[in-house]
Amino acid sequence: MPSLLDLLQSLEEQPAEAVIYAAKPWTAASDAAVAAFDAPPHDLAYLLEVELAQDVLDVWSSWRHGARPSPLEKCQAVIHYAEHDAYLDAHR
Repeated sequence: MPSLLDLLQSLEEQPAEAVIYAAKPWTAASDAAVAAFDAPPHDLAYLLEVELAQDVLDVWSSWRHGARPSPLEKCQAVIHYAEHDAYLDAHR
């Protein structure tokens, strides 16, 4: 099973309506999968919809003058949004 870090590297290839699930506690190394909303993988918790995760990364880039997030920064931004229902501040 891929890690969240690996899965987020192929986020653009995932169906927008699908959901990202990951093992808690959420970290870059958490096991992760993409599946339909009504079919969560065993032992994985809902993290975010693929479309919302893509939005989180777009906002991350926009707030940083078009910079591209590293794989670890992608994980941090997505996990932060999932835990706080807020975008990761550009000053963090």
